[in-house]
Amino acid sequence: MPGKRITIAAFGVLAIACNLGLAGDPPSKKNVTLLGMLSEWQYPGSKFNGAESSDAAVNDISSIKSKAVLTTPDSAEKVVAFYRQKLKVDSAGKNLGEKDGERITTKRSVSIQDNSDGRPLKLYIIAINETGSSTTLVVSRSEGEETTHIAWSHFRQIWP
Repeated sequence: MPGKRITIAAFGVLAIACNLGLAGDPPSKKNVTLLGMLSEWQYPGSKFNGAESSDAAVNDISSIKSKAVLTTPDSAEKVVAFYRQKLKVDSAGKNLGEKDGERITTKRSVSIQDNSDGRPLKLYIIAINETGSSTTLVVSRSEGEETTHIAWSHFRQIWP
């Protein structure tokens, strides 16, 4: 019976390694730790208010989903301007430098939505879709609040 337990345990470890992309796959070029992924999107000087990551539960795709909340005393408009500059897009998510009738292509698409009009808060949604991953940033600040909230959600395919 102990031999069976060892075999079962070995298969369990192998299954976990395959799901994490460790068995037979080249190492990922991007850091897939929670803080490694978040660091790419963290607003400068923002306060970290906790995060979590888990299996994304997608059939036949080893993937993770992560989320975190950051806060900053900077205005929501300043935060959105930072991400627009980082992503090199205008307020509609169009790539900077494009001329009328011209399309600059990239390896990702960006959508920016301002849902603030006529409301007592600033609310912006930034969605970034790339091959194998997607990131959403929800930037919000209510009238009278002293901080802007940045809710980060991220999905990443690990393997295949």
